[in-house]
Amino acid sequence: MGSLDTFNPSSGPALPEIPPITTRELAVGLVDLFSKADGLPQPRYVDIHQSTQYFGLQFGNTADSLKALAAWAQRFGAVLVSEPATDCDDQPCKYARVAFSFCGVAVLAYAFVPVSETGT
Repeated sequence: MGSLDTFNPSSGPALPEIPPITTRELAVGLVDLFSKADGLPQPRYVDIHQSTQYFGLQFGNTADSLKALAAWAQRFGAVLVSEPATDCDDQPCKYARVAFSFCGVAVLAYAFVPVSETGT
């Protein structure tokens, strides 16, 4: 009979840190994200942050953005969160956001919806 050889990964040398994904690779990942979001409303502005490995998806300042964010949350298994805020003109609004991870990259989809649009 053979023996069972147990392997303990902590007994070997530490693995090197994985380098951050390049901006080019992040852009390819963003295209893949949009292909997985086929049929969903698209953001009006997109950020790629190479240093923090992050995509920012900004939706418009309308009540329709709440529906768009809810659809993104449902598609990518996230939760839609909304809280009172003020916009860049110091007007009351709702800051709505959906955060999830896509292939190891943090994604934040968000909108600043004026209170007059939300009715609250």
